[in-house]
Amino acid sequence: MRLHPRPWFESLSATEPPNGAGDEFEAFKELEAEAERIVRGPHAEAQRLHRVAEEGESGATPFIELGTVARWVIPFVVLMVALILGVYFAARHWG
Repeated sequence: MRLHPRPWFESLSATEPPNGAGDEFEAFKELEAEAERIVRGPHAEAQRLHRVAEEGESGATPFIELGTVARWVIPFVVLMVALILGVYFAARHWG
């Protein structure tokens, strides 16, 4: 009698962590849950992050606030650089 190995897709769907990788497996599950929450409901996630930042008790609060500020500062800086370069090249061409 010949034994057949398990199909590759059965090994991918195993819920038990590989030997010696319990902590890494748990971190991956947490990351997976975070990514799913962001992808499935970005508006709800933005509101949750806003509440977390208002409470100020999370270690992620500074990064949330930096993201909020960067959301407005980066487009402004890009616009200013584009205008300055436009004026520079226009003055060079017609000047």
